[in-house]
Amino acid sequence: MKNLLTIFILIIPNLCFGQTKNHKEKFRLLEPDICLGIWDKENSSESIKVDTLNYDDISKAIDFRGTVVEALKWTDSSGENILIQTVTGHFTWKDYDEDSTDYLIQDKSELYAYLFQKCKSDKEFKRKWRVYDYTECFGVDWFTGFVPKATTITDLDNDGIIEISLPYVSICRGGMDPGIMKIILYEGNTKYALRGSTMLMCGSENPYGGEFTASENLKTNQIFENFLTEHWNRNKCEEGKFY
Repeated sequence: MKNLLTIFILIIPNLCFGQTKNHKEKFRLLEPDICLGIWDKENSSESIKVDTLNYDDISKAIDFRGTVVEALKWTDSSGENILIQTVTGHFTWKDYDEDSTDYLIQDKSELYAYLFQKCKSDKEFKRKWRVYDYTECFGVDWFTGFVPKATTITDLDNDGIIEISLPYVSICRGGMDPGIMKIILYEGNTKYALRGSTMLMCGSENPYGGEFTASENLKTNQIFENFLTEHWNRNKCEEGKFY
């Protein structure tokens, strides 16, 4: 009886927690950072010395979520700055019906961007702002992530306050619909944005999508509006991207 009980105890964990070959392969390949080439060095300001960081270069005191796809560091008049961009990849969540305990298992993915700053009087980096967005989808073509080679670090108005622009997309479709595209620009704590759609069939006679709406505060900042409009047109086309 004792031997049977021992065998039973050994078998139950394997039944409950056993991993498939696919799960084991995913776990084996899990990496804390993925080099996707998110930084647009060409359209960033040459006067700002920006360094890329490996995962191990990021201070362990800095708290963030997701897998790092880009980490940049620079120093300006405000102190040391670290920009971290991450994605979660796909996972499932329970989509509950309103006023009910019934739910559907849906797919979801998230992205984050963080700016951490350390002034001369600080011992550790402090979070200055965070960008968060996500895609909720079910059984179709979907993606959440930053546009490759599109994040810029600039000082367009030469006021010594750095601007950070973050183009990204959120896609959920079952056909040939454009995805959602946004460019968020921060100068200090002030946020500007373009929001619209990606463009499909870009090289054809009848491309579609690619429109955007600008945030109200861009109407009083022509320098930023012109830069973001040009930046949008450079990055709106889905062709050649990995999403």
